[in-house]
Amino acid sequence: MHRDGDAVRVLGEREHPARQGAGAAGGERGATMIFVLMAILLVGAVTISVMQVISGDVGGGIEAVEADQVFNIAQAGAHYVIGKLQLAGTPQNYPGETVPVTNGSTALGTATVSVSCIQTGQAPTSTGCSGAYPGFRRIVSIGTLPVSGPSRTIVAVVQGTPSGGGSGNWSTGVCALGSITNDTRGGDTTTIHSDIVSNGPLNLTPPAGGGTVTVLGDPGPPPATGKLSAVGTVTCGAGCSAAGGVSGGNPGPLCSAPTLPTFTPGATDYTEAAGTTYTINSGTGYSFRNFSVSGGTCSGVTPMTTLQIQAGAAGTTTVVQFNTLTMSSCTRLVILGAGNIDMRIGATTGLALDINPYKTNGNPVHFGVTSADTFSTPMPVPASQLTVWVQSDGNIPGGTSLCKQVNSDPVSTSCAARLSHSSGGATVIVPNGLVQIDDSASPNPMKGAVLGNQVAFSGNGTFTQDVSGLSSFSSGATYTNFKRLMSWKDQ
Repeated sequence: MHRDGDAVRVLGEREHPARQGAGAAGGERGATMIFVLMAILLVGAVTISVMQVISGDVGGGIEAVEADQVFNIAQAGAHYVIGKLQLAGTPQNYPGETVPVTNGSTALGTATVSVSCIQTGQAPTSTGCSGAYPGFRRIVSIGTLPVSGPSRTIVAVVQGTPSGGGSGNWSTGVCALGSITNDTRGGDTTTIHSDIVSNGPLNLTPPAGGGTVTVLGDPGPPPATGKLSAVGTVTCGAGCSAAGGVSGGNPGPLCSAPTLPTFTPGATDYTEAAGTTYTINSGTGYSFRNFSVSGGTCSGVTPMTTLQIQAGAAGTTTVVQFNTLTMSSCTRLVILGAGNIDMRIGATTGLALDINPYKTNGNPVHFGVTSADTFSTPMPVPASQLTVWVQSDGNIPGGTSLCKQVNSDPVSTSCAARLSHSSGGATVIVPNGLVQIDDSASPNPMKGAVLGNQVAFSGNGTFTQDVSGLSSFSSGATYTNFKRLMSWKDQ
């Protein structure tokens, strides 16, 4: 209320000076509070974000450390099992195990390791692995931590070294129980795509004035390096070269022969006429005495005299018995069907297996081919499909060797089997006598594996390994000194 003379005037609320100041101050305080709250919220949000980033970094760091730890654990398990496989006392059916990994008494983790055959994927049996790669193993090691966390898998492929002994410990394209010699003459060239081993001396140096011998690798499988290895001395002088090097004086044996089967040749001789086809099957019987395939003409509609053997279904084996088998120029041995042929040549002396297109009539023999084979395009079967056993020691009492290149040849004094001018695929086993690998049917030479008491290379020979037929002879063979070939990892 305000007096002005006699008049009394009541001031409105907005006209009161004190209330006007109080309203302005209150508005400023409200704005300040809003700014403070916003600042607090901003600081809080920044703090939470920083804490989340720190927490994420810590978690990621822990996961990275755990990943490294579990990888190392898996590696440790794989190396432990590889080391155990190298021990001679480890059984061939070692399946792997669970390996605790510790640091003193502190448990770091566990590696669960399994061992399997590389070809079948199954655990090894008491005789090891079957198939084409009996010395190979696949090792799978899974590492885990003592607490919940990541796991890591290491997969390693290893190959073992045969330790000798057993029922046919033989893994190379050429094996000699006694010795290996070379009879390449002037102007001749011999090329061998294989590893070669001998339990005695190994001499591939050509005679004086002789030709050349070249030993090369082969991509396999399994691969060969073209190496010469022997228990005795290895000689590879002028005119000889080995891509994989030479190694003599090794502990032996480096290979051993499979146990010979039972030989029961028939009583009837048979000579197949030139240019014809003869099929051995259940109708003809599978046992003969001395079987001779007369030479063809290598021309015309039916250029090659053909001897066919009817095999069974895949996975079966058909046994064929001969006393001797002779195949002349322009002939072929055809395997019908997908089954395996077990050919047994039972003569105990003399030249029992004679593939003989010799110097004067060097047209080829296709020995171990499919029905699609032609004169110009040989179609070899895998060496695992045709196994040829020769019992003979090669000796000819009072006679001379039929494996000499010339009558005055002093090198080969006896011969049980001769592979001359041949194409095709076979595994040939001659544990008692000499095998001669003579002039080849280039450009399609013989492929397979050859074991002899002695092996002699001569002429313009070419030979390429196919060891797919050797796995069935590995029962009882042992493998040690496993080395890692490759490895990889996954999360």
